Amino acid sequence: MPRLPRGKGFALSTPQLIRIVMVATALVALIVLQRPCARSVSKFVTGFGQVDAGAGAADARPAPPVAPAGELLRADMTEAEMAVVIARARAAAAAEAAALADAGQAAAADAGGDAGRAEATPPPP
Repeated sequence: MPRLPRGKGFALSTPQLIRIVMVATALVALIVLQRPCARSVSKFVTGFGQVDAGAGAADARPAPPVAPAGELLRADMTEAEMAVVIARARAAAAAEAAALADAGQAAAADAGGDAGRAEATPPPP
């Protein structure tokens, strides 16, 4: 009966082992360096469109978020508490609207004050 040939395991030559180690090292380096490189490339690419040619560095920062004005209605409030908060918010809105209207009328009076006096004077003979 013929005997089957048996292998001696992996028979790798030295150049093949060097190639395997180099590929493994490259894969580990790729995984380790992926995030810092991605951050650097992102900063580089987005850095081109942020600042206008004539604007200073202070203009490049975004404005801080503004908290919304108004009253907070919570789920644990009673009906009476909700009515008080709603009335207070309506009063604040009415006061703000009146202040804006007064400011608008004052601006209109300042702008048109000289023109109104010029129209009231009679033309020269």
